[in-house]
Amino acid sequence: MNLWHVEDNIKSIFTEKKFDGDFLKFFMNIENYISDFRLENVLPQSIIPLIHLKSYKKGQIILESRSRAEAIYFIVHGEVEISNFLLNGKYMFINNLAPLEIFGDVEFLSGEKVMFDVIATMETKVIIVPFRIIDEALGDNPYFWRFIAKEGNNKLLRTNRAIILKSSYDLKTVFANYLVQNGYILKFKSLVELAEHLNVSYRNLTRIIGELKEKKIIEKNKKSIVVLRKDIILEMTLEI
Repeated sequence: MNLWHVEDNIKSIFTEKKFDGDFLKFFMNIENYISDFRLENVLPQSIIPLIHLKSYKKGQIILESRSRAEAIYFIVHGEVEISNFLLNGKYMFINNLAPLEIFGDVEFLSGEKVMFDVIATMETKVIIVPFRIIDEALGDNPYFWRFIAKEGNNKLLRTNRAIILKSSYDLKTVFANYLVQNGYILKFKSLVELAEHLNVSYRNLTRIIGELKEKKIIEKNKKSIVVLRKDIILEMTLEI
């Protein structure tokens, strides 16, 4: 199917009135997100009936490692975690993605299986653009490919920065950066999980938290950490 066939199918949907109130509600919702994020050129109106808006609950797996991706996902609400468990059972956190970041693009370009689990960390909504629609209707859209290239570059820069941060700076600096990235309020289920999330030892993490708490730089509650001295935490991040 080529672009002309895609457009003909879209026209038939409306001329033959093959839609109901739920479809119109969906159409308006997805159009609103596209407008809010200024994606009109990236995802033109002609393909809206061919893409999907889907919600995921907190903890729900969107993509599973070693599976085959079939679409590129545009996050328009919420947040996802990119992580995996290694063969030795160790948890590896890679990254968090928020609006308007994407995933599935690497698999589309490489043809490889999904490398990491993608899990919603809160109620999350994504626009799903199937690979087939990309091939048929977006292949010659320069705005789409420029967006994909830009997002890929941003992810590469973030990954490189994370590698440099973890290999070249002490845990206190890494932890300070993480606090800033999370808006100076950090929520977690347990310190064990937080240590795994940061790929550091539980012992070292509790030592750093204890030091910052004793100096009244942070306040630690049962399942959260609140920064009391943003100026000091920010100074710690400026070492990078």
